[in-house]
Amino acid sequence: MADAFSGTSALADQVVAAYDRNAFFALRAGGVYDQFARVKPGNVTSPGSSVAFLFWGDLTVTTASLSETVDVDAVALSDSLVTVTPAEHGNAVLTTLRIDKQTFAVGFDPAVANIVSYNMLDSLETLAQEALETGATTTTVDAGAEGSLTAADVMTMNKLREQKAILSGSNYAPIDGSDYAVITHPDVMYDLMTATAATDWAAFTIRGGDASEWRAGQIARAAGLSFYESPRAAINANGGDSNVDTYSSYILAQDALGKAEVVPGHIILGPVTDKLMRIKPIGWHAFLAYATIRSGAARNLIAASSIGAN
Repeated sequence: MADAFSGTSALADQVVAAYDRNAFFALRAGGVYDQFARVKPGNVTSPGSSVAFLFWGDLTVTTASLSETVDVDAVALSDSLVTVTPAEHGNAVLTTLRIDKQTFAVGFDPAVANIVSYNMLDSLETLAQEALETGATTTTVDAGAEGSLTAADVMTMNKLREQKAILSGSNYAPIDGSDYAVITHPDVMYDLMTATAATDWAAFTIRGGDASEWRAGQIARAAGLSFYESPRAAINANGGDSNVDTYSSYILAQDALGKAEVVPGHIILGPVTDKLMRIKPIGWHAFLAYATIRSGAARNLIAASSIGAN
């Protein structure tokens, strides 16, 4: 009579799938845009439904010489308003006592808080990016229509130098020390970093400096520009010619992006109100708005990418 084995077939109920009790989070990108929202209400007259930012206009340059016996003609001062209307934003989840007690995952409550917290960052960063997308002065690398861009119309350092010259020539001050800021998609950054001409990225000694000077998302400094990489830079699928994807890159000077903030983004542990106290809410809330304050100080340069969907 053959031996009978007490293996996995005979004792199938004793062999079960194993799970790692440490759960992983979804892939994430850090915050970049909010740090450039430099224009904020500093002396608000009163509570209100919107915040109006007041801007003075400069007087026209006067170069004519004065006559000894003729008085000058007075000119009028000028001003303008940019109005930003805050809105409420938020999200929340509900968890139950049963899932909290029966889950195999380690650190269930901290994990839920982590997910909600990241959703707040992701949402507010997207609001800031959308404000630049809609408010910035937009052009393309070939100065034509976005729909005519081909796969060869990629970003170059000379195109960014041109945008820097426009900002500097219009008297817009740098926003990042002595540099203007460039926020661009990783696909666009690839084209910049792999270009090898004498006027391109490879010709520069990328300035570093003290690590404390560097900001979130900053990867390099060159040609009077600080470069920030963000996957939240807008992609227009099939926005160019022959279904070429196009990418927005934002070149920022001072006063480009503003924020009217009534209640900053924060996490809320909601009240447990069910009769047996089994349902726990957690969410985030913010009462604010981002807006492009000076459209000329925010440039949106649209290009294709050699590694995009072409």
